[in-house]
Amino acid sequence: MQSEIKTTGQMRTMLAKAALNVLNGTLEIERASALHKLSKNTTDSLYSETKIAMFQNTIGNDIHTMGDLPIGGTEEDE
Repeated sequence: MQSEIKTTGQMRTMLAKAALNVLNGTLEIERASALHKLSKNTTDSLYSETKIAMFQNTIGNDIHTMGDLPIGGTEEDE
């Protein structure tokens, strides 16, 4: 089994395999539902980060590297 999911394609493949495993009875609905929720949260986060990058680009700001979007305040706020 794959130990890490690093791309959206890998996540889609994992979800498709999970769906097949539900159909053939080797994966419980509860686990499949948990996988779906986790994947949805990840997808929502990616979507938000992409929208922020698009906005930053539109207003002429530098675009952060995906996955490096700061959350919270600045270091001065700490």
